Amino acid sequence: MNVNSQAESRVIRGSSNLESRQTSDFGLHPRAWWRHAARVAGVALGLWGLLTAMTHSVRIVPGWSPAAVACGLTAAAELLIFLYRYEAATLGSRRTRQLLGLRLAALGLLAWILIEPTYVRSVKRRLTRQVAVLWDDSASMDLIDDGTVRSRAVIARDALTKSGLLKKLGDHVKLQEIHFARSPENDAGATATGWNQATDIAAALDSVLEQIPPDELAGALLVSDGRHNRPSRVEDSARRFGTLDAPLGIVAVGSPEAPRDAAVLALRSPDAIHLGDRMRVSADLKFDGYKGQQAKVQLIGDGKLLEERQIAIPQDHYREEVKFVHLPAKGGTGGYHIQIQPLPGDRFPENNRWSFETSITEARTNVLLVDDYPRWEFRYLRNLFYGRDKSVHLQWLLLHPELADGQAQPNIAASAGRPFGQAAANQFPQTEAEWRKFDVIILGDLPPAAISDATWAIISRCVNERGALLIFSAGPNYMPHALDSKAARDLLPVDPGWNHHTFFGDTAPRFRLSLTAEGRHSPVTSHAIGSLANEQVWAAFPALQWRHPISSVKDGAEILLTATDELPPTTTTAIPDAATGLGAALDDLASRRQNEAKRALLVTRQTGHGKVAVVLTDRIWRLREGAGDVHHHQFWGNLVRWGAGPLLRAGSDTVALGTDQLTYTADDPILITARLRDANLGPLVDGSLRAEILRGDTVVATVPLVAVAGSNGLHEGKAAPIHVSGLHTLRLVGRKAAELLSAEGKKSLTTSFRVIGARGPIELAETTLDRPLLDEAAKASGGKVVGPEEVASLLPLFLTEGAKREEIRETSLWDNLLVFATLACVLTAEWWLRRKAGLP
Repeated sequence: MNVNSQAESRVIRGSSNLESRQTSDFGLHPRAWWRHAARVAGVALGLWGLLTAMTHSVRIVPGWSPAAVACGLTAAAELLIFLYRYEAATLGSRRTRQLLGLRLAALGLLAWILIEPTYVRSVKRRLTRQVAVLWDDSASMDLIDDGTVRSRAVIARDALTKSGLLKKLGDHVKLQEIHFARSPENDAGATATGWNQATDIAAALDSVLEQIPPDELAGALLVSDGRHNRPSRVEDSARRFGTLDAPLGIVAVGSPEAPRDAAVLALRSPDAIHLGDRMRVSADLKFDGYKGQQAKVQLIGDGKLLEERQIAIPQDHYREEVKFVHLPAKGGTGGYHIQIQPLPGDRFPENNRWSFETSITEARTNVLLVDDYPRWEFRYLRNLFYGRDKSVHLQWLLLHPELADGQAQPNIAASAGRPFGQAAANQFPQTEAEWRKFDVIILGDLPPAAISDATWAIISRCVNERGALLIFSAGPNYMPHALDSKAARDLLPVDPGWNHHTFFGDTAPRFRLSLTAEGRHSPVTSHAIGSLANEQVWAAFPALQWRHPISSVKDGAEILLTATDELPPTTTTAIPDAATGLGAALDDLASRRQNEAKRALLVTRQTGHGKVAVVLTDRIWRLREGAGDVHHHQFWGNLVRWGAGPLLRAGSDTVALGTDQLTYTADDPILITARLRDANLGPLVDGSLRAEILRGDTVVATVPLVAVAGSNGLHEGKAAPIHVSGLHTLRLVGRKAAELLSAEGKKSLTTSFRVIGARGPIELAETTLDRPLLDEAAKASGGKVVGPEEVASLLPLFLTEGAKREEIRETSLWDNLLVFATLACVLTAEWWLRRKAGLP
């Protein structure tokens, strides 16, 4: 019998045996079914138990249950066993078992990779505890108090050395020393102009929290007289130490008794006023130890005595506010100071003087105010811009003014070119060029026919191309629901539900003003420093009665103010699970946006190069209730500055330059702003624009100015703080700026600012030990305050048992070279055996 015959015979016998086995197992003997099912169930349960036990320390793919993985593996294994039975008749049981073993191994490795097992364990790590040692290096620490022969700083250092506190602490914890005055410095030798001119304890505490990890911070040792004189609150910083269980141990040095001294404690003056306005300056003064004497306080400007006041001092510790009013005779930047004439026995004569600078400018914001009739909103707004705010050049007109019988008005067109003070008009600007001269256009409750389509097209170009601010002031007759012009409707940031109805007699409930999430961070609605204080200001405003309903808000618009106490709260309190978190958050955001739109009161939007705002109530004048013009003026001032841009001190309508302040301290960044506009007052962009800072004739810094997207030609840059005191010149440099200046017959554009050590002698104004402040800080942090003689008692405050942190560590058990190499070897061996056996 030849070889082929023998092979055919084996195949026939194998096929017969396979058919016989299949018939025997599945067709003829029911017990085989039960044995097979029991084996499958046993394997599945075994795998499930193994996976379940493994998950106590090993994590598999989230969402994959051990039962499902066990069932899947069992099913795959049964398919391989079925294939084994089929091949066994052809290849023989020995070789088939080898193939089955390799395939089951490959299946196990592949399953291991697919379930991505990760070994998860908890370990405890001993932490290196750290204590920060904060040394107050400000000028008040160098004082020698009455009755002592050493300065406060020397007394404190001697007390620490004698107690051995730092050495004992160093044996148990890591010490990190930080020296501070105006700002914290890790280098004790760091110096800068103004270094000894202020004390910022809060900044020093905050720097510790930034430098030392929270779980390593054991506390801080503060050596100071507590004479904190910066705006930040020490108590807030100390409270953060308390939440970390890191107490403050404070060594309080200094005398609580004030020496004989007169000082200027604080000064309030305007950074800029307009020529023709009065400069109002007020100063807080102190007189310690001068009961029954007289003091002279003077306002000096450009080396000349401008005004003098004589003050009677009735008490040993007397405080008084003095006010000066001055009318500058010329423009420019004026250098002024307030000084107290020398008094006998004055301990610190250097704190008797406070210098400041004020810019006197003729630059103004051109505002056009238009309304149908003199409603209350119009009256108060006109009075504000015309009579009180000299930074505005106002033009106003009424379609139906209040006139006596038979009284006639000459035809006067509104124009920004009219002399300041001539504000009343009865006709719109006559040409597009006149329209373009206005930085702000405020439209009241005007009928649709009042402004033609052609005029609306001009207004649209003023906003989109020239970069003007357009404000719609809502009214019950027409604005904005009755607007017919497509250009007007395109400019409006809301859809009011177009109709020609009126909203008189609206019986909607009273409401209060409320800030939205966008409003809390917008400069338009900023009335106080800090978000909490700002919200409190808005919540205190009186309830209003009428507002204009709208249907929706356009894309890109921001809702800054809404009405509250009108609809029930819509806050979502349910916390979505991980699977639906994103969808729920998006639904909640859409719901919030929809409800805010229904209650919107102030909506703004960027449109082309300009900006548009709509005020959806005619009761903003009620902000004056109980406060005069303070909040009413600030609301409209913020809105005008937001839309028209900052009022720059130097330059013209086409090219202007300025800084956010006139005087800077050694740690204040300098914000520089320039504006470039063409002859039609349209915005220009100059990629080469930069500002050079000069000290004398030497350029000490160059600051690139970057165009502000969508603005009216504004370019901004920020210079790092300058540490050298004195007057500095700012010069604008750039290709387009040079072209604009050349067209005006100028070679360059400059302005100036001054760098000072401090805005006043605040460090040496109050020099007594501020024990209440230190006690409050210690209480907030869970620490204590001691005098120099009790320094050693602070040691137990920081010596706690070695802290440990429990950490979760994970080690991946599947994505390593060994697993993948083993799988490759198994698959290669299985392929080699199949090929050797003649299988495909």
